[in-house]
Order: sequence, then C-alpha cells, then structure tokens
Amino acid sequence: MRNKIQPVLTGMLCSLLLATPALGATYKWIDEDGNVVYSQKPPPEGRYESIRIKPGPRNRPTESKSETITNEKLLQDTGNKRKDDKKIAAEMQKNRKLRQDNCAKARKQLEIYTVYTRVKDDKGGYRRITPQEREAGTSEAKQAIKDFCD
Repeated sequence: MRNKIQPVLTGMLCSLLLATPALGATYKWIDEDGNVVYSQKPPPEGRYESIRIKPGPRNRPTESKSETITNEKLLQDTGNKRKDDKKIAAEMQKNRKLRQDNCAKARKQLEIYTVYTRVKDDKGGYRRITPQEREAGTSEAKQAIKDFCD
C-alpha cells in the first residue's frame, strides 16, 4: 500500500512546486532616475512595494438560454415587422395611385359639367345636359375633388 501512495504524493508535490512561480508576487519601486518600475523580482536594494494582482474575469457565456430565446424571438419579430412594413408601404403606394386616378377622373367630370353642353350617351350618340344634371354632376365632381385631391 505504501508503494501506491508514494508516487501520488510525489506527483502532487511536483505540481505544487511548478505552480508556485505562476502565483509569484509583483513588485513596484522607484529607480534612481525617478521612474516607476514593475517587476516579478524585488530590487536588489532599496524600498519596494509588493502588489497583489487580481485575476481577470472568468469566461462565461454572455447569455443564458432564456435570453437567447428572447433575442431570437425579438429578431423574428423584427423580421416580421419589416415584412409588414413592406406590405403596408406597398398598400399605401397602391392607395396613393388610386387616389390620384380618382382625382384625375373627378377633375375631368367637373370639366365636362362646366365646359361642355353635350355628352356621349350609352349608345354612343350625343345628347344635351339638362340644368339639373349639370348641377348634380358639378356638385358630385367637387365633392370627389375634395375627397381625392390633396
């Protein structure tokens, strides 16, 4: 039994001796020129200060699994919002074009009812506009211009 423990103890002692320099102290002193010097060995003579250096932060994941899921959901929502924004922009463009067309038609209607005395009927022939038709058509066209023209 003694023979089995001895190599283990020897290995532990060697590893302890090898790890000691890694835990060495840092020294700070001022040399004869007035410069501050940092070293792992103390100066041969004179005053010095022993400094303990704090270890850096451990590497750890920046996000937990729940944070990752939340970020993925946020990214997905942002992607969906962009798609929705594109759909909305396309719909608004379509509506803008439709309003412009309706505005142009309303202006043409107003021109017809204020300038011309005859209009084409459904059969392709021309007929005179009655004063009642002119008044109704003019007010309809003006209302449409108010609704569709900016």
